[in-house]
Amino acid sequence: MYQIYLRFSNISYTYPGSIQQAVAAVSLNLGSGWTAFAGANGCGKTTVLKLATGLLTPDTGSVVFSGTTVYCPQRTDHPPEYMDEFLFDWSSDSIRLKDILKIGDDWGNRWDTLSYGERRRLQIAAAISIRPTVLALDEPFNHLDTDGRSLLMRSMREYQGCGLLVSHDRYAMDELCTSCVLFFDEGLRFYRTGYTSAIVADRLKQNHLAKRRKLARVKYKQLKRDARKKMIKSRTIQAHLSGNQISFKDICKYNYDGTSQVHSIVQKAGQRSREATARAERAKKHMESITYRKTYGTGIELPGEGSTRNYLLEMPPGEIRVGKATLSYPQFEIQSEDRIALTGGNGAGKTTLLNHLKTKLNCPEGKLIWIPQEITADECSGYLEEVQRLSREALGQLMTIVRRLGSDPERVLSSSVPSPGEARKLLLALGLSKTPWLVIMDEPTNHMDLPSVECLEKALNDYTGALLLVSHDREFLSNTTNIQWNIKDGKLSVTKKA
Repeated sequence: MYQIYLRFSNISYTYPGSIQQAVAAVSLNLGSGWTAFAGANGCGKTTVLKLATGLLTPDTGSVVFSGTTVYCPQRTDHPPEYMDEFLFDWSSDSIRLKDILKIGDDWGNRWDTLSYGERRRLQIAAAISIRPTVLALDEPFNHLDTDGRSLLMRSMREYQGCGLLVSHDRYAMDELCTSCVLFFDEGLRFYRTGYTSAIVADRLKQNHLAKRRKLARVKYKQLKRDARKKMIKSRTIQAHLSGNQISFKDICKYNYDGTSQVHSIVQKAGQRSREATARAERAKKHMESITYRKTYGTGIELPGEGSTRNYLLEMPPGEIRVGKATLSYPQFEIQSEDRIALTGGNGAGKTTLLNHLKTKLNCPEGKLIWIPQEITADECSGYLEEVQRLSREALGQLMTIVRRLGSDPERVLSSSVPSPGEARKLLLALGLSKTPWLVIMDEPTNHMDLPSVECLEKALNDYTGALLLVSHDREFLSNTTNIQWNIKDGKLSVTKKA
């Protein structure tokens, strides 16, 4: 028998100070197993997870859950709750979980020096260790390398409760999830299947509705034309047969054989006109009752240009500190049209190397797009304020980019703090006006929804300037770069595709 662990009954929620509801009229029943939550940035996925775990209270409706709940946020700024209890728990279950996720005994003492991927693994392990009935994970695969993702998926498979997963990792959502909730402007759609199958089913449904709407529109137009013809005929008959304006021609045309029939002829013509009009109105209502989701154009241009300088970066051999370790590198450079992927395991020093290179660049600030791995809440608010100060024309152009990246501009502008994914889109849109020589992005797909990732990939593919990307998404890097900087065992190596 299917047991319900989490029940949403017609819940709605609006953040304080916002003029737009974050979620509206949501009803869901969820049981054991993982459920994927997918949709555009800012559509309410994180809000639903917080409502499900009791961190937010709905304005209307109710949320009922059994047992304990834990929410793991996207950000890892602070040590997670239950961290100390987990690290000092030497039960067989905790030891096994530490082994699965390769968590060091000293991680609690050096949180600030842990990589984002290491923080993420510890955060989720601490949450799983208390065996919550409802476990909500918000973008758990952000910052994780290939090995880290495999380890985390293994521990998630063993979780026995009601799991809620927000992610842009299509493979994980298909492998782990037995149900899926898709978020759209008009509401939520629940599917008892993985993400890819849910998307296919929803697309087929929308195509079917679009065809039904088209056929209903054709029928409505036909009935509308027929109603107009009958109305004109009724008025013509009424005009010809009223009063004493009755000619021999009228007698022949309308089979008139006496003044006593004038009223009857006019009445019948009017009745036929009214019936035709009513049929047209019913067809119109039927047509309007068939609604489907319209798709809008996506895709952006990244209007870069190759630098006139020979090199944007020239580095002689050297080394830098990465925590307690050392990273050594050979001589390397960035030329005007290089497309570079920086790869390596969690904690290898990728972000540390990027920050070191930033001070050495031969590129003006106005010709550089730099999007860091993490954007703080204060920075998110700062970008939003910068956007809101733009002229009307500039704001319109920027919001067009945001829309084409898959987010609702009105929702973004009305929020007090944009989501991490929305902040990345704002930062990218702000940078597009620079006609950059160089784009540097640290984990560019983190926090971004799937349509935005695909859109960004195409834009970077068409970009003509220099590109430096840090990512664990092999497919993304394969499609956008041709030079690899790889960090392994404390050394940086440089290779180019043949």
